[in-house]
Amino acid sequence: MRVSLAVLLFVYTTAALHLCTAINPAPENCLNYESTYHITRACDCVVYQSSGLTSGRFTSPNFPQVYPASINCILYSFIGEPLEIIELNFIEFDLKMPDPSGRCGDFLRVYMSLERPEVNEFSRHDLEFCGGYSSIQNTVFSAGRSLILEFHSDYRTGKPGNYSGFKGVFQFLDKRNFQTTGSKVAGQSCLYDFNSNNSHHSGRFFSPFYPQHYRPNASCRYRFFARPGERVKVIFSNVQLHHIDASDPYPRTRSLPFDEQLLAFVCCRDSPDVITVYDGLDESTPVIGQFCGVHNSEEVISTGTTLIVTFVCDDRNQKQGFSASYEFINKHASKQIKSIKNESNPTVPTSSSQFQCNENMDSRTHRNGTISSPFHPGPYPANIKCRYSFHGGGRERIQIRFVHMDLHIPRETSSAEDCSDADSVSVYILINGKTEVLNTWCGRKLPPMLMSNQHTMIVEFQSLHSSKFITGFKAQYSFVTNFGIKEGQQDNRGMCVFNYQSAVKTSGEFTSPNYNGLYPRNTECHYLFYGKERERVQITFIDFDVDGLTPRCEESTNSDYVSFSNFAESEDRKMTRLCGSAPVEKREIWSDGPFFRVIFKSNEMYDSTGFQAIYQFKGPTDEEQEFNSRKNDYAPKEQKRNSGNSIYNSSATASLENSIVIISASLLLLDYSIFVFL
Repeated sequence: MRVSLAVLLFVYTTAALHLCTAINPAPENCLNYESTYHITRACDCVVYQSSGLTSGRFTSPNFPQVYPASINCILYSFIGEPLEIIELNFIEFDLKMPDPSGRCGDFLRVYMSLERPEVNEFSRHDLEFCGGYSSIQNTVFSAGRSLILEFHSDYRTGKPGNYSGFKGVFQFLDKRNFQTTGSKVAGQSCLYDFNSNNSHHSGRFFSPFYPQHYRPNASCRYRFFARPGERVKVIFSNVQLHHIDASDPYPRTRSLPFDEQLLAFVCCRDSPDVITVYDGLDESTPVIGQFCGVHNSEEVISTGTTLIVTFVCDDRNQKQGFSASYEFINKHASKQIKSIKNESNPTVPTSSSQFQCNENMDSRTHRNGTISSPFHPGPYPANIKCRYSFHGGGRERIQIRFVHMDLHIPRETSSAEDCSDADSVSVYILINGKTEVLNTWCGRKLPPMLMSNQHTMIVEFQSLHSSKFITGFKAQYSFVTNFGIKEGQQDNRGMCVFNYQSAVKTSGEFTSPNYNGLYPRNTECHYLFYGKERERVQITFIDFDVDGLTPRCEESTNSDYVSFSNFAESEDRKMTRLCGSAPVEKREIWSDGPFFRVIFKSNEMYDSTGFQAIYQFKGPTDEEQEFNSRKNDYAPKEQKRNSGNSIYNSSATASLENSIVIISASLLLLDYSIFVFL
């Protein structure tokens, strides 16, 4: 017998109003769907409907007490309006653990992809949960207006068990908030275009099926076309992608061409699921952003009028994906100048024409320049705060070098290390979308040369005092794309990849980013060495200071590190990473053959001065000559180590000759004794 939609909605509503406050399922509360699943399985039913209800909670029977054994079937049905989807968040989860074969005796099955609010014996569930909270997907979303949970517990003799069940909250969401606002290209499975015009300046875009998990082997492209005089700004508000630990052997990339292998391993070389942002019309243009794992509030800005975002994943371990917004912005940022009032000292100028503060430096209008405290090199006013904001585009980084520092420190302050009551300069960067202070400096000691980890940076000057004897600060800034690395041929896509070829130069120097200042955080650089046939690469570190815990230098210990590999597509397990202050005996590294890769990686927490190294391409003849040179140099060094003059060396030589004569005589005597004995 078929039931009309009006009757179903009436039953849904009355059941929801009656049952949403508690869970006391009973067969008579089940709905008469076209299927008889709830009858054949003897299912009890609990229904939550959107009408008059935007959110609520659900629990297993008796929660937080132990749930009963032998629950054959309870169906939790969540039914939204036509343009709604359902979000479930599990707050607590404690079911019986699976058996050794992985089978769940007690389970909660999730049906997320239903066209109608019903299941039958042929319905395929999307997820099955059992065990503890850490073993389940804590948040699930429906594909449409319906979602159903099926709860089952096995028959048990004696005590029912010691498992409390589950507790969660649900809410009905507007499906339109997760729709991509671009135009889908006809005939393409996942290609979208976004065009700036008089009526379209901003919008949203998502990974496929967001907020549900993306599907296996997804491949999507999102193309943005701004008008002349505009740039494209993209903010990734939520990124949840599958990530592989760096120690894995990376089988995914072995079949790719070398240049694609290289792209896969820079920044997100470990991850099979990657978002890549290109600063141009296609994938041959510079890469200005790459995201994998978990990120929030990541921002990228194009240097021109076009930008492309690509998303690819493999066939395993799908996650939620990403949510992003975009905006077509004016190409030139306006420079803001604000006046500063100092009511405690009326003699200090307050007009913006007398001194500048709160400046915005955009790379389009100011590629380099200087910033300074007001009235430098004269005294600055008291009780002011000046902010200097830097905004680049693409892969540009901001490099700042302080050339003068003379800030007031109270006499009671012991040193410039304590800046709490002193005039100071603070530098801020973006880490995972949040503004974090890099450090604060005061007194007369120059800060080290600094570099941003993204295309934005803020310098903030704060004065609490004023004195006619202080002269403030001055710093030089520049927007750079070479990461402060001066030698080597940079990859044409603008990434931190530098090539060194024996055919071009047989020896030279390479450094960490921004050397000899502090290297930037959250940065990964690859140095690729290409020798001729039968050549090997010799790397010698002259200076080495990379923050990390030896001897393993693992990411789990928040270590920055330098690693080495004879392979283009994977880390070389037989070669040891370096971090900390590497001892002298570990500072010389040799490749096995003509190709060698050196990788520098910093995290988001600490920084140091990095490294300075020299490289040399050496063939078999060079190595043989070096070996003989070292062999010839070894004996004199040993003699010098054990003596202070040449007379002692001569005596030692004579003593050695006498010892040889004595040993020879002893051997002759031994031979004679044996002969007599025989």
